[in-house]
Amino acid sequence: MNLEQILSLTSVGVAVAALVASSVLLVRQTRHMEAERNASTVLEAVKRITDPAMVEVFTRLRGIDERYPTDDAICSRYPGSQDERDMQAVSAYIGTVACLARRGVIDASLLADALGYGVRLRWSIVRDFVQRQRRVLDNPYIAEHFEWLAMYSAWWKDVPRPKSDRNFASEQFAGVEFRV
Repeated sequence: MNLEQILSLTSVGVAVAALVASSVLLVRQTRHMEAERNASTVLEAVKRITDPAMVEVFTRLRGIDERYPTDDAICSRYPGSQDERDMQAVSAYIGTVACLARRGVIDASLLADALGYGVRLRWSIVRDFVQRQRRVLDNPYIAEHFEWLAMYSAWWKDVPRPKSDRNFASEQFAGVEFRV
């Protein structure tokens, strides 16, 4: 082997090593970017679901099932009403976030941990009306993603947390005195 061949092989070896190193770094960077994207998306989802406008919408939606006690009332009085506009806002805000969670774009368990009680509480406000509306309009897809997120949250709250993770250990703060 002459000097030219040794230099060529060394050059190829350096190029292969650089390719492997850059691939490893890109994989790590992709994971970090995915985690950042998920965190950013979850924060935006929390913002949407807890937005004061959404709180007001659900305040207005309380008692919606009683306002439309019959199938005829849903067909005749609901279209064009404030309740319909409020349910469209719910679909736009919570339905979209729930769809992203259901499709795996957002980690649904993070949403369930952060907002589970609020999602379940809000679903309970509209659940009976939505179920009747689905039947009356023969449309099983009305608020389906919102329902899925509420049901996921109800399931998630009962999933045992990993004991190997110190952040879920009941004795994590044993002996720590909280002082302000």
